[in-house]
Amino acid sequence: MPDQLFKTGYDQLVSTLQAITGLKVFDDPRTLNPPCALVEAPTISLNTNVNADMEFRVVIIAPGIGDNRTMDTLLDTADLVREAKIGLTAARPTTVSYGGMDYSAYELTIRTKVSP
Repeated sequence: MPDQLFKTGYDQLVSTLQAITGLKVFDDPRTLNPPCALVEAPTISLNTNVNADMEFRVVIIAPGIGDNRTMDTLLDTADLVREAKIGLTAARPTTVSYGGMDYSAYELTIRTKVSP
């Protein structure tokens, strides 16, 4: 069986996010329950065959129509991730669609390194 470097890196980030108190984390958009975070598939750059940089798009999703309460929820949730000091490098507001629903969101960029 291969060493599953990429899967291990993905699973480690999901587990780390799930350990943050007050943050609901999903890795399957079919099960979303906002407010929450959705971890999407990473972009992977190999430094060598055994070392990789992984860049994740983590989408913070809030219910609501983009009013001040929605913005407060998004920023508070993004701050939970920032406080965890896990490689957050950028955050930008966006709107996302899952299951035919549009949501106010923040797209977080998290960068990590993985090796066996």
